[in-house]
Amino acid sequence: MATDMMSLWGERVAARGFTQIPNYLMMINQFLAEEAQLSPVQLLVVYQLVAAWWDKDKPPFPSMRTIAVRSGVSERQVMRSVTELEKRGLIKRVKRGQGAIKVSNAYDLTGLTALLNEIDDRYKNAFPRQIRAKQISAANDLGDLEATLSKFMAERGLKPVEPKE
Repeated sequence: MATDMMSLWGERVAARGFTQIPNYLMMINQFLAEEAQLSPVQLLVVYQLVAAWWDKDKPPFPSMRTIAVRSGVSERQVMRSVTELEKRGLIKRVKRGQGAIKVSNAYDLTGLTALLNEIDDRYKNAFPRQIRAKQISAANDLGDLEATLSKFMAERGLKPVEPKE
């Protein structure tokens, strides 16, 4: 994956990191009724939360300020968006810190993941990814399939495993 990122964006840009965002999240508004669609600022907030979510069991915890700076909007806009996203059940603020020490909230994204899974259930194969399937379907016989597979692996610097006898 990192090699693909370097070939797409260049080594220096890829070295700064990247985020995996589900396609359904990128296209979420086309699956929601107009009155339920997320605003541009709400989408930016969600993308920033997803970008900070590295471990399934550890919710992301960027500060409102961090989200605002990274999104190019005011902290107040972020606060309003977080409140609205929470009302909709897409995120849930989780208090962190001990005693008088104040730290940023963590954000439980269970509601968002549930919505994306619901979208997948309702719109199965709305936009299937078929890149690999097209490469393989182009092979007319086993010889073409082996050539296609060899080319695919070579392009990615992969070496085939020799079968055990």
